[in-house]
Amino acid sequence: MERCPICRATLNGAETCRRCRAELGSAIRTERMAEKLRTMAMHRFMSGDPETAGRLLKRSLLLHRTPAALSLQRLIGR
Repeated sequence: MERCPICRATLNGAETCRRCRAELGSAIRTERMAEKLRTMAMHRFMSGDPETAGRLLKRSLLLHRTPAALSLQRLIGR
């Protein structure tokens, strides 16, 4: 997460916003989990397992919809 979702201040890796003092640790962990699931989906797809890749990607998209995840979804076709 690069910017605070509340006030849009730059975070620079911090879990607490310097401007509005929002605690963003849970949101950052959720975003990281979505990225991990997307990476796992990509690996499963490249290994020839599109069914598992689709399930992993669906979980990733539920947590955080990113352009990369949406592109992978179009590639997998699920």
